[in-house]
Amino acid sequence: MRRHRWLLPWLTALAGCMHLGVQSPQLREYRLDYAPPTISGPPLPVALAVDYFSVAAVYDREAIVYRDDSYATGAYFDARWSANPGNLLADLLARDLAASGLFRAVQRVPAMVPSDYHLGGEVQEIEERSTGSGCAAHLRVQLLLARSRAAANKSPVLLQRAYAGEEPCPCNRPGRLVAAMSEALARMSAQLGRDVYDAIAADISRLP
Repeated sequence: MRRHRWLLPWLTALAGCMHLGVQSPQLREYRLDYAPPTISGPPLPVALAVDYFSVAAVYDREAIVYRDDSYATGAYFDARWSANPGNLLADLLARDLAASGLFRAVQRVPAMVPSDYHLGGEVQEIEERSTGSGCAAHLRVQLLLARSRAAANKSPVLLQRAYAGEEPCPCNRPGRLVAAMSEALARMSAQLGRDVYDAIAADISRLP
């Protein structure tokens, strides 16, 4: 045994070289992106604050989630969102509402000035979903729009609605998934923005 002790350093060095030769998968971070949709209408003299969006427990992480069937889920180990999905969506929706020019001010919470209305919600699903014939980017958001100051004998809630979108994409291709998810969110933002505008306009017309 003693005669072969000289082999130990050599074997250790060899093992180190073999370990260094194996490359770890490259971790990539992704963000959603699209052009703000166009929403038409006369500007409203109100300030709107976009609150933090909560995220359902399964998706409340940076890892990009996929679903194989009704019960089995997983996450890509080499691809993740650049921020929590709730923050990503809230930032983009606030950007879109501000870009519309239909409100006196659109702010993210914490707001710099008092707001007349608050928009919040929950990201209920954001995943790559198996469709049997392929995959799709699937997104579902629950929206809540409320008046900041409750009027007498009136509920402050103006709008509570679920929005869902789905866009086909190749399976196991995170980059293509994010592109498809961006398209789904762009369509959702256009409808959401119109609904928010109409709800606030109707509320203003009813207020004394």
